[in-house]
Order: sequence, then structure tokens, then C-alpha cells
Amino acid sequence: MNRAARPGSGVPRGVAFLAPAGLALIMGFAFQGTRGLYESSETRYAECAREMLAEGCWLQPTLRGEPHWTKPPLTYWAIAGGMRLLGRNEWGVRLYGAVAFVLTVAGVALLGRALWDDRAGLTAGLVYATSPFVLGAANVVTTDVLLALWEVLAVLAYWRARRAETPRGASGWILGFWAALGLGFLTKGVSALVPLAAIVPFHVWMRRRGHPGPRLVSFAGLALFAALGLWWYAVAALRHPDLVDYFLEDEVVDRLTTNRFGRNPEWYKPFLLYLPPLLLGLGLWVGLWPGLLRHRVGEIRLRGLKRWLADRPEIVFLLLWLLLPLLVFCAVPSRLPLYVLPLMPVPVLATAKGLSARHAGRGLGRAVWALTLASAVLAIVGKGVLARMPNAHDSRPLAEAMLAEEVPGARFAVVDRAEKYGLDFYLDGRVTRIAARRPRGDAFDDDVDGLIRTLSSSLDQSAWVIAFEANVPPLTAVLDEAGIPYTRAPGWRKYGLLVVSPLPVSDGRRRGSGP
Repeated sequence: MNRAARPGSGVPRGVAFLAPAGLALIMGFAFQGTRGLYESSETRYAECAREMLAEGCWLQPTLRGEPHWTKPPLTYWAIAGGMRLLGRNEWGVRLYGAVAFVLTVAGVALLGRALWDDRAGLTAGLVYATSPFVLGAANVVTTDVLLALWEVLAVLAYWRARRAETPRGASGWILGFWAALGLGFLTKGVSALVPLAAIVPFHVWMRRRGHPGPRLVSFAGLALFAALGLWWYAVAALRHPDLVDYFLEDEVVDRLTTNRFGRNPEWYKPFLLYLPPLLLGLGLWVGLWPGLLRHRVGEIRLRGLKRWLADRPEIVFLLLWLLLPLLVFCAVPSRLPLYVLPLMPVPVLATAKGLSARHAGRGLGRAVWALTLASAVLAIVGKGVLARMPNAHDSRPLAEAMLAEEVPGARFAVVDRAEKYGLDFYLDGRVTRIAARRPRGDAFDDDVDGLIRTLSSSLDQSAWVIAFEANVPPLTAVLDEAGIPYTRAPGWRKYGLLVVSPLPVSDGRRRGSGP
């Protein structure tokens, strides 16, 4: 049958799934590779993946050839897979984000169907696919878009297990639940376990009300979680025993209890970082909330809050899914806006339920389809405009400025504290870094003078030297004093560019050519 299994949904089964999936494909892939990679997070992930492809070292992430253990490897693998398919470019780097976005939209739609019916699932998929915050997050190279996918799939598997008609079917879905958590653990470690903060108390509450549901913990489920999520940690710890302390102290304890990483530890930052995405991240759909809330408030007044919630366990679950993890995020001193991305299905599903209840027994109505179209158009236009706007963190223009000069066979060197991982990525790893301190007076420190001379005198080919504009005069003074030839090239923003020429030993010392 092409109709919904639950009576009264008024939505064809095919439409309930294909409409959100088709919309998600358009939204997720539009302008996905248009803008350059931003420093420093995007370029760091991209460079780690590039080095994996170049060196074939898939179990030990590296950054500039050094081990880089801050995140498990699944995100790097996903980025590397995109580059293998589409090349070393922004489309290849962000392919995984678009795919994860499409799959998450499908997961949210299926979750709405599992909680209520096909109409709610269709609405949830449409709302999620056109939510600006979610769409913007899918365009950012980070672990959070993958983590959101695994957490949605974990919650979906849990509810499918609760709705299963046979114990065997429920057991299968619980295995899927632990598999999703395992893949999340291979993506971002303990952050993947956040859904348990809602599922465990909800499961206990339902058991006390006489609705035990499936068995949540089993040997098979834990074994599957370990097989998918823990094996890499075990292999890494066996090869590098010191990593056990690093993973536990640096990546768990310090991130949960200290402000060592300097990520918005102030007490008021949760209000600035978390509330705007949760309250405004749905874009135009937020305009429907006042009407939907008035309807719900009227119901609650008639029946009382406790009784109203008791008859709606799905709403209780959504409240737990939102509030308990949010309390954890607020308590932890390391905070970034994308941390709440895995919680965005909650306002989406609540909105979808309100809209589907308004159109009970019918389709969604023209207003919902019109709002979907308007939200999609605005989101795509916004995505395209932002992708083409200049940004100080964009690492591509600087690399393009260097490559445009066409210095055959040139190497690249960076002098200054700027990390600029994007140069490593765009220049395919042909970058040497010179550890420099801020200039004191008119010249660089003696150790930098020596490094510059050593680098330049040993060159058998030209080299780019990149430095902050403020440091270019003392740098050129060092080169002039050493008689090292160089020319100035057009810089970019706050960076100055020099081309240092080869210096054959037989030529002796020549004066720099300067600008």
C-alpha cells in the first residue's frame, strides 16, 4: 500500500519519505564546495585527511607529520573518502557533510513517523531540511554533523525498538541503537553518549508506568558498541601506551572540568551560544510557534500539566532529550555553538507535531508547503551569498595569490605564529615552517636570523616566505644583511609575501633585490 500505516495521517507513504529526502539533496549539495576552507578548524581537519591520503596512515591521524590525537579518525576517513572521489578541493572535503545532512534529514523524518505518524515525519523532514542553523552546520568541516547523524539514528533505533511488534524485532533495533552510539564514539568520543542522558531516565519512567519496552542493555549490544566504537582506542593505546592518560585526562577530564582550551568558559556564555540556535535556528518556522503554543497551553489548562504529559510520553521524551543534555553542555566549561547541533531535532519534532496535529486527517496544507518553499529559497540564497563573501579566516585566497605568481618549483615557508593549516592543504604539504617570535626592535631574534640563513643558503630552488605585514620590514632587513636575494609579491590582507631566490655557493653573498 502507498498509504500510511497509521490511520488518519492523510499523507502518502512515498511522499512522506521522498519529499524530505529530495529537498535535503538540493539543500545539502547547493554551494557545498563554493567557499574556501576557514582557519583553523576546517583547515586542520582537511589537512589531517590529506595527510592520511598522502601517507596511507589511516590509524594514526597526523598534522604536519606529527601525531594528532585530539579526535578519533572517523571524520578524517569521511573527508578523505570525499577527496578520493572528488579530488583535493572543497567539494571533496565537504562531501561527507552533505551526505550526513541528507541522511540526518531522513533519520529525523523516520523518527517523526516512529513517534507519531507519516504526516509528522514528513513535516519534521521538511522543517529540518530548511532550518538555517542545521544547513549552515552541514557546510562546516567538523565532527558535529556526523555526530548529529549517529545520535539521531540512535534515538530512531530506540523508538523503533519500543514500537516493534515482536521481541526479536525489538532486539534487532536495540543492536542498531548500540551500533549508532559506537559510530558516534568513533567520531567524537564520550560526546556520543549524550542521548543516554535522556533515554535512560525515560526508559526507567516508562517501566514504572507499566510500559517496560525492550531490554536496553545486553551483552550483544555492548559488544557491538565496543567493536565499532572502542577498537581504535585499544589499537592506539597498545601502540602508544601514554595515550591512555592523554585520552582520559586531556580529552575527557580537562574538557569537562577545566577552561584549559579557552572555549567560552564564562558563566553567561551558554545563553549566548546555545539559546540562539535552539530558539532561532529553525528560521521562518519559528514564526509558527506562538500559534502552536497557544493551542498547547489551552489543552494543558483544561487537563493539567501532569495529566497532559502522562498521556504524551513522546513529548516527555523530547523534553528530556533537550533539557538534560543542555544542562550538561551548560555545566561543561568548554562551549561552542555547534555542540547543540545534535539537539536540533527536538524543536524540529515539536514543531512538526504541532503542525501535523493542526492538519489532522488531511494533508499538510498549502501554508506548510509555501513556508517550506520560502525557507528553502532563503536558505539556499543565504548559503550562496555567504559562500562568496570575503572572510578573513578563508585560507584559499592567500594560497591562490602565491600560486598565481607562477614561481616554478617553489617551496613555501611560513614565518610567524599564524598556524595557517590551509596553506599545507592547498599547497599539498609543500610548506616549511620557521618558528619565529615577535620581532624585538628592528630585527628578529638571533635564532630566527640563523634559521632564515640556513633555509635560504641551502635552497636549490626558490621559496615563498609568508609573514605578517608588520614583520616584513625586519624580515627583509635580515635578508638584506645576509645578502639573500628576494622579491616582494602582492600580499593578501595582513600577510606579506616574499620570493627568496636560490643562492649558489659559488656566487657568494648578493644583496636582496627588495620590493
